[in-house]
Amino acid sequence: MKTGDQEPAVLYVDCVPSSNMVRVRLAGIRRYAEARNWRVETLKHDVCTPAALREALARLHPIGCVAECWCQETALRPALFGRTPVVYFSPPDRTGWRNARGVMCDEAKVAQMAFKELSAGQPQSFAALSFFKDERWSRERINAFRECCRKAGFDCPVSYFEVGSYEELPSRVGELVPWAAALPPHCAVFAVNDFCALGAAKALAAAGRTFPRTVTLIGADGVEIADRDKAIAATFSTIRLDFELAGYLAAKTVAEIAEQGSPACRVATFPPLMVERRKSTRGYGRREPHILKAIEMIRREACDGLTVARLAARFPGTRRLFEMRFREAAGHPALDEILNVRLARAMELLASTDMPVSAVAHFCGFKARWEFWHFFQKRTGFSPMKFRSDRRHS
Repeated sequence: MKTGDQEPAVLYVDCVPSSNMVRVRLAGIRRYAEARNWRVETLKHDVCTPAALREALARLHPIGCVAECWCQETALRPALFGRTPVVYFSPPDRTGWRNARGVMCDEAKVAQMAFKELSAGQPQSFAALSFFKDERWSRERINAFRECCRKAGFDCPVSYFEVGSYEELPSRVGELVPWAAALPPHCAVFAVNDFCALGAAKALAAAGRTFPRTVTLIGADGVEIADRDKAIAATFSTIRLDFELAGYLAAKTVAEIAEQGSPACRVATFPPLMVERRKSTRGYGRREPHILKAIEMIRREACDGLTVARLAARFPGTRRLFEMRFREAAGHPALDEILNVRLARAMELLASTDMPVSAVAHFCGFKARWEFWHFFQKRTGFSPMKFRSDRRHS
């Protein structure tokens, strides 16, 4: 399968190197490719045309392609790849794409994780928001979230707004303010992705709603937010997706097609990675002032070696009583909150610094390197070193 003396190539089409999500997907593709002695080539977004694709296919003779679907109207259709196998990230559900091979997130599990996080705060009502009424992934998340609400005995009104792009959002936030103001007290809102959550957070702030006193909010995907909006993004929680696994599965599917003529399944799915708790759902102790204070202490001190025993000792009553009240107010144990903060910080340090793993372990509050290694492997499925190497910028 080699061309001359070159290793086989897999081509990543419509690559946007500036996107953190794409860099992580590319790391997943490369992780699989390295194990197969493939090289990975990219066709970047700013030159990604049908003519450029034809030229790249003729020049590289790849054994297969992995392709983005940023926009249904401009995405490169399966027919343009000819006999070269192609696997898409979230292929659209429309004519010409019906049998396209793809890799998609398990949208139902995203919604279920969001519902579990929001319901931990014992809200009095639920609502959902989407800017993507016609997108399959959006419908699947909404439907699964509403089903969770129904089973718990709640209605879940869904609101749709037409906001076409990130650049357009600032001028359209005003249209969301009446919706935000009309939400009932102690409402839990699921925004189908972080783009929607960002718009919702801005509108809620403009309507005078506060996290978590009058509303809680969670988005999904865990994508990188522009610097100008990072302060707003820090207020809402998100379901972080495992984009590295998505890239790995895409490359694996290419191999299955190239070697067997057909993948094990037409669409491979991957689960969400974790809840990244921020201000919106950290404050579930609003009805328990002591617990709200404890959650803020965890946010500040979890990586300084804070333990449940030390935390409980700062509050009246026994440790058992503290842990019981924390679980009732937050929906999860105090230890889970501590470990969640440590995990998020460890991921950040591994991906963005050259700090040795032993130093990361110490910095995040673990007593020993092996303890951190075991915890990280269990929670993510990767060793800290593998997580770091797979997520380095291309």
